[in-house]
Amino acid sequence: MDQETLDRKLLGLSTKEDLEKLRQEMKSNFRQLKEENKNQVLEWRQEVKADFEQLRKEGKVEIDPVRKEFGEEIERLRTEIKSAFDQSFQKLDSFLHQVREERGTLLAYAGAEVRTDFDGVKNRMESFREGIKQVGEEIASIKEKMKEGFIDVKEELGSMMKFSYADLEKRLNALEARIKALEKMVFP
Repeated sequence: MDQETLDRKLLGLSTKEDLEKLRQEMKSNFRQLKEENKNQVLEWRQEVKADFEQLRKEGKVEIDPVRKEFGEEIERLRTEIKSAFDQSFQKLDSFLHQVREERGTLLAYAGAEVRTDFDGVKNRMESFREGIKQVGEEIASIKEKMKEGFIDVKEELGSMMKFSYADLEKRLNALEARIKALEKMVFP
């Protein structure tokens, strides 16, 4: 995997699953690198042993230059591995930092959206309250008008009833007077 492809993958990742995939891939690459280095070291050992065997057979054994070359190769491999690890950790740290920044930006944006929505709901509730208050005032006004109307009707009915009783009493008295007059005529 080349550097550009790795960078694109790191920039494209944004979920926990993607991070886990990247981690697994890095582990696999490190294991593969370790295995290749292990195989290479084993091959070198075999070559060195073969060289020693050949030198023994020839009678010339010079161990120090071989050891020194072997040690230099091992040190070079350690340096390469350490460099690869450092680069991978730097890229991973950079990616995690970018994910944190994006998360912070998204949270801030979502918070602003929620505040805006709550402000809208608050404004609607205030206008609803005002509407309810107006309706309540109108109902109170209608109740007052109805009360006044009932009082007017009651007064009119009361005066009509008084008039009716007085009128009925006059008629009743007139009828009683006629009955008495008729009784006098019929019963002397």
